[in-house]
Amino acid sequence: MWNNRIKAWGGETITSIKGSYAAMVTSTQQTGEGENSIKIRYKQDYGQIETITFKFHRYLAFLHKGAGKGVAGSKGSTWTTKFGQKKSTNPKSLGKLGTGKRKAKEWLNPQLDRAVPKLADQLLEEKWDGAMKALQLQ
Repeated sequence: MWNNRIKAWGGETITSIKGSYAAMVTSTQQTGEGENSIKIRYKQDYGQIETITFKFHRYLAFLHKGAGKGVAGSKGSTWTTKFGQKKSTNPKSLGKLGTGKRKAKEWLNPQLDRAVPKLADQLLEEKWDGAMKALQLQ
């Protein structure tokens, strides 16, 4: 039951996240690779799902935060290109997040803010039922 509830929640949530991203992009021809990269993964421990992970292309995080070339947050980052070159954030762009023409387009957090309480309620109900059955005298 536990895993089924989590996977059902995950299916609904990933659909709403992809819908949010698609609604934000102005052309259906622009959603393809970004939308297809949004995935959900489950990690199990002793047969029960313990971790839920959302994966997506790196540039979607930039879009969500309003970062990009010349506009970075306070820490910056390092990465390896597909050619194996090490890159890092230009120090001149640090701290400029939220300035200039680039604006944050939040497509992920609003969906998770709505979905996570639903999952918490479902899992609490299931754990509560299990606890009550364990406490009942036979």
